[in-house]
Amino acid sequence: MEYRKLALLSQVKSEHLIYSNVNNLFNRFKIAKLLKLSGITKAKGHTPVMMLYQMLLLILDRSNSVNSGLNTFYRKNLKTPINDMLNNEYFNWRKLLYLVSAIFIKTYMSFNKQSEPVLIIDDTSKKKAGSKVENIAWFFDHCQNTYYKGYQVVAAALSLGRLSFILDFEFKIGKSKLKHAAKTSYPKGSHTEQRERMGKQDKNQITRDFIGRIMKRRIKFNYLLWDSWYSNYENLKYICSRLLPKGIHLVAMVKRDNQKYDYYGKCMTIKQIYKKIGKWQTDPQTNIKFKSAQVAVLDKLSSKKAESRSPLIEVTMCFYRYPKTKQYRTLICTDLEKSPLDVLTLYLRRWSVEVIFQELKGLFGFDQSKSSKYAAQIADLTIRCVFYTMFCSLRASQPQKTTQQLLVEFYKEIEEVAIDILLKEIFACKVKEFLNMAKKYGYKTVEELLDNVDEMLISFFAKEWHENNVVDVDIGDFTKKYYNIAA
Repeated sequence: MEYRKLALLSQVKSEHLIYSNVNNLFNRFKIAKLLKLSGITKAKGHTPVMMLYQMLLLILDRSNSVNSGLNTFYRKNLKTPINDMLNNEYFNWRKLLYLVSAIFIKTYMSFNKQSEPVLIIDDTSKKKAGSKVENIAWFFDHCQNTYYKGYQVVAAALSLGRLSFILDFEFKIGKSKLKHAAKTSYPKGSHTEQRERMGKQDKNQITRDFIGRIMKRRIKFNYLLWDSWYSNYENLKYICSRLLPKGIHLVAMVKRDNQKYDYYGKCMTIKQIYKKIGKWQTDPQTNIKFKSAQVAVLDKLSSKKAESRSPLIEVTMCFYRYPKTKQYRTLICTDLEKSPLDVLTLYLRRWSVEVIFQELKGLFGFDQSKSSKYAAQIADLTIRCVFYTMFCSLRASQPQKTTQQLLVEFYKEIEEVAIDILLKEIFACKVKEFLNMAKKYGYKTVEELLDNVDEMLISFFAKEWHENNVVDVDIGDFTKKYYNIAA
């Protein structure tokens, strides 16, 4: 066996992950057991656990794609098994994500009982291109003010104070489908076929399904946060009927539109209420100006005329103006006991879901998969969300470190283990070569060899250990992979 190429280090690194910190992390979350509970199993060949090992390594190595990453680690034999796993329409990936999340919540909340859990609903873009991508459609990106081809990922994230992670998500299939988009034919009743039907619903229905599933799994949260897009009549009515009776409140931004609210018996728009409630108060620490009023959201179905509509729910409507800005923002909160500053503090926790999206895209290979299959896209993102949740557990034990630092250190440990194994294999190989050479020289016993070992070593190294056989290995080389968060 020859070890003349540094590429062999990558091969050793990939084949011996079971001896690294990856194995410890997987055992902590009982991934093998959770895969079986989710129906993600194989009768023979490479196990799903081993393939997840490899996918995590591709993320840490910053591979451009799954295929190129497998080539780098000389694991082309895993290409077909991984694709088969991702494309299996019967594997329940949603259940796996919930099971991993449940373990983390139980572990984290056991020593952080003061953390107030909040549920956050938001969406992000998933850009795809190609003539064979399934269910591809046009969407409008409000952040970049442009259209893109692909999916819209609607996600529900749980924030436990300092840590947040994805609980559930759906690939929203747009109505403006591309003419060349590939059609799907998943078996009826399969997991992917169900996800496809759910993805064709509007975002409001997807959001309500999220909440229903999360409550069914008895995952506790005290507040629900979302932006102005989700603050519509159907969702507010759902909040009144399902969440408020259980003591769960909504904190949401609302648009400055012509929607009417009841303010002391008068129907007014947000702009009219804003002018009516008087002067600003100022927070001395942040210089944020605020004012508030208690209003009633009106039931649209009770009457066609706004003046005749009955109240649906009482809310605190809060107005805020940040320093050096003229525009004001409006939040509503169903918890009438919260002060305006408390409402703002709660709503600002919604930013954590943006951090999750940013880190998934910049650190966890959000766009690493190049598959055109709808099933593979769901499985791939689920696996990355599972890894993100698992690394949240490392952040919980090392709060002073960022996710990026943990990824670098985690990969460095894998490198060190791989180098150690590689050196042991090199040593074993050279020992065998040395003993074979001694045998050729006529040495029959160890005692005879030890009497002339120095002379034999000189002869062995002069013959076998040339400079071109030696490769310098720097365990810090992997830091050149540029762990930069995507913009």
